[in-house]
Amino acid sequence: MSGEAELAFAVLEQSPMAVAVVELDGQTITATNANFETLAPGTKAQGRSILEWIHADDHPLLRNLVGPTSGVSGREQKCEMRIGRRPDGPWRWMLVAATVLPENEAGARRRALFYFIDIHTQKSHELLESERARRWNYALVSSGLGVWDHDYRRQEYFYSQTWRAMRGYASTGATPFASTEQWLQLVHPDDRDFVAHAIERQKAGDLKYMNFEYRERHCDGHWIWIECRGDAVEYFPDNRPSRIIGTDQDVTDRKDAEALLAHTRQRLEMALTTSRIGVFEHDRATGTVYADARICEIYGFDDQPESFDIQRVFDLVHPEDLKRAAAGSAGLTPGGAPASSEFRIHRENDGSLRHIRHLVRLHIGEDGQETIVGINWDVTEEVRLRQDLVTAKQLAEARNFELDRAKSDIEYAALHDYLTALPNRRFLEDELERRVSIAAASDVNVGLLQIDIDDFKGINSAYGHGAGDRVLSHSAQTLLDLSKHNDFVARMGGDEFAMIISYDGGCDRLEQTAKRIQLELAKPVVLDDGRVRLSASIGIATLESEGAGGAAAMLRDSDHALKQAKSKGAGQIAFYTPGIRFSDAVDRKPSDRLMQAIDQSEFVPFYQPQYDAETLDIRGIETLARWRQADGSFSEPSSFIPLAQSLNIMNMIDASILSQALEDHRRWREDGLAPPRLSLNLSPHRLSDPALVPELQRTELPAGTLTFELLESIFLDQQDDVSAYNLKQIRRLGINIDVDDFGTGYTSITGLLKVAPNGLKIARELVMPLPRSYDQRAIVKSIVDIGKTLNIKVIAEGVETRQHARILTELGCDALQGYWLARPMPADAMETLLRRKMAEASA
Repeated sequence: MSGEAELAFAVLEQSPMAVAVVELDGQTITATNANFETLAPGTKAQGRSILEWIHADDHPLLRNLVGPTSGVSGREQKCEMRIGRRPDGPWRWMLVAATVLPENEAGARRRALFYFIDIHTQKSHELLESERARRWNYALVSSGLGVWDHDYRRQEYFYSQTWRAMRGYASTGATPFASTEQWLQLVHPDDRDFVAHAIERQKAGDLKYMNFEYRERHCDGHWIWIECRGDAVEYFPDNRPSRIIGTDQDVTDRKDAEALLAHTRQRLEMALTTSRIGVFEHDRATGTVYADARICEIYGFDDQPESFDIQRVFDLVHPEDLKRAAAGSAGLTPGGAPASSEFRIHRENDGSLRHIRHLVRLHIGEDGQETIVGINWDVTEEVRLRQDLVTAKQLAEARNFELDRAKSDIEYAALHDYLTALPNRRFLEDELERRVSIAAASDVNVGLLQIDIDDFKGINSAYGHGAGDRVLSHSAQTLLDLSKHNDFVARMGGDEFAMIISYDGGCDRLEQTAKRIQLELAKPVVLDDGRVRLSASIGIATLESEGAGGAAAMLRDSDHALKQAKSKGAGQIAFYTPGIRFSDAVDRKPSDRLMQAIDQSEFVPFYQPQYDAETLDIRGIETLARWRQADGSFSEPSSFIPLAQSLNIMNMIDASILSQALEDHRRWREDGLAPPRLSLNLSPHRLSDPALVPELQRTELPAGTLTFELLESIFLDQQDDVSAYNLKQIRRLGINIDVDDFGTGYTSITGLLKVAPNGLKIARELVMPLPRSYDQRAIVKSIVDIGKTLNIKVIAEGVETRQHARILTELGCDALQGYWLARPMPADAMETLLRRKMAEASA
């Protein structure tokens, strides 16, 4: 060493750092200070290679530090290395600084001055934090959790790659929103108010709003369900959170499973809200487990230990699952794939049986220590859900059985009176037709008695409708008691009944039966507020009396006979004779007046809204025909449709109403009122009109504007080629098809599947008795179930009371229509209603 070097080294000898001079060509130590010798006590450093003091894995770092390309004279280079002397350690992390010394003589060997600064404690902490971060990142990524970090103090917002990926965003760069208000526009409208409120409560430190679920629009346009969990980690001086960190998880699939299994919805929702992930480390050598609080919660460790022996877990595992639980970790290899298993436990605190999913990976530390890092989460509800799915087929088969039974109930309701359970007029007409056909081929005669309860309106007025119902039920039972095994008793409607009697010989039996009916009905009927005696007027027609007209003529003739009996006073009996038939000639004056009304555009559309059963928003508008009279009043369809049908001019009225309704709808759209879909009744005759489709095509109406309501019988009857073609073209024009008065016909489930209507309108006759008839509710519920099974919307007509609306909503109807909600109204009133609804929605 030169004198100058010796002087310099003498100064460094006093340095608290370890110092060594190394000849670079041979990497030989030529000089050290006393502190360097402490790195390997009892070992002489001079003359030995500096590599003996450096960990083998760090040798390349030394070459980079003072190699030919790095060792510039006078420039200091630094790096971190593990320094020691013994082969088995201990090694300590040190910051090594090297400066190449200047060459005083030509040809002198290159030397470098090394400084060694102990940074072992700091470095160990860094490695530990890095390992913890790696473990948490693995747990979060493997569980599909996206991390978010909202620092309100610094106005810094972080979203992890997983958080972005679940929404379809790019992994880097700006998010498609710049503020909370903009982000809220991506939240589902039904959830937006709640989420905004939850965020405000989070900022206020309300722990109840740290965890919640909501729907958010994916960048592809569809909705995804997000489960959000957060917690405050920093606070303002007033104890409000200044920083909240949390995770989001895409739970869309889980939510879809809820929809498919509605009967398990409550249990599934509980599973979703309580689903938690716990992270742990298991030291294989000692058997010690280091776990977070979530692991303790999963296993029911109320003492919340920071560490515990693995045997404590195995003591809770179900005996049948012990082998599987242990095998999940036994086969792990360093760097290998993670292992997963599922087993049952009895929680330590409450003994409840839970299903646990277990995902682990083996990690080898620097000291060779084997550590199993993993996560656990409770999948008890998912296991139960899988078990429920196993029975899904059985449930579907049971549902099919229920649908078949519902079909039978509906068919029964279509042919029977709800109050008396007697066959209704439709059933009566079919039965009379059948008996007339039998009589034509045999010697059997057929008689028809039409029975009217005298002054029934007076009974209703005096004693109430409940008493009136009891009178009708009593009358029905009386007729049944008096009928013989082959007689047919029916309620034709209101206070009118009928009895078909097949008989041999003369018609004496018909008169005797009529008199017995009058005698039995005259007996006192006990009501809540008194006793009444009934009288009945009876008209009788026979197959012999009506000639060749068949069943329809018998019904007409018995009606004429009944009118004749009533004209004589209460309690009379009259047989039909040709002399009492009322004239069937068409009165030309009403016919001419009707044709004049068409020419002068006196038929106008009235509108009745259809309301969403849940929200009471207007979701549709039915269009009804009204005849404007000279005095400004409007006649309802019942006053002109029969005559119009007999004159074969219904198509003209339908076309006029459709044209005016579409013009009103166009005007409302242009005024920005966003009117819902219009619906119009389409008669069978109009459906078979060859001009229908060309007229619709000329209107150029936007798709989704119109719905045609077809009577249920149209789907049952054999359709002609024109009707079938028109029905097909109507769908191509974007016009929906609804079945009107559903439940009054014979439509089969197969028929509905074939026609695939968009909606079913439950007949008013089925809706009216709902408040007092649980049997009727069961029938309506069956119709609703059919609709939901076939993905068909169900609309209820005849909603005349709040009780009707409540019951129909509880039964699952999608839409409601009736006088309690809104009566039919002209176009200007409908426009006013739409404007009011729009103003309420924007308020």
